Amino acid sequence: MGDENKNKEKIELTDEEFLAKISELNLKKNFESYLQKEGDRRLTEGLKTYQKNQEKKNISDSEKITNLENELKELKGTLSKKDIETQIKSELKAQNLSEGLIKYIRVDDPSKIAESVTDLKNDLLKIEQDKIDLALKGDAPPVKGLPGNSGDSTLETYVENKNAGKIAGNPFAGKLDNKKGE
Repeated sequence: MGDENKNKEKIELTDEEFLAKISELNLKKNFESYLQKEGDRRLTEGLKTYQKNQEKKNISDSEKITNLENELKELKGTLSKKDIETQIKSELKAQNLSEGLIKYIRVDDPSKIAESVTDLKNDLLKIEQDKIDLALKGDAPPVKGLPGNSGDSTLETYVENKNAGKIAGNPFAGKLDNKKGE
């Protein structure tokens, strides 16, 4: 058991002692060859890892740039849209129209806002004018009396009944009734 423990013990040597033992055992060329191969292997692995990391970094950077460009475009679009909406609202107010009408204005070019709002106002005024014209035009004219008398007899009958207090819903006694009663 003592020999087994001796073989399992760790032997700690300084660099000089280690190189001396290698020289003593005539293993210097083998050791140098081994060190060269091991160094080359580690260097190759390190370079491969570095290249992979660089590719990831380059991809990450290009993706970041693309994402930032997209965000910038969205931000510009949002700002310009809000700016256009503000201009449309101002134009609606200037033409004495409700801001609620903004939903009927569709323009992307700020120079066409005034023209679009004016067109909307003209369309609304035309609709209102058509309503007024239709109301003024009215239905067919009322029917006149019997042919030949131009409705004069109907009018005379109405006036006589009104003066006599014979019209339904008339709370006053007619003048003709008062005269008959005197």
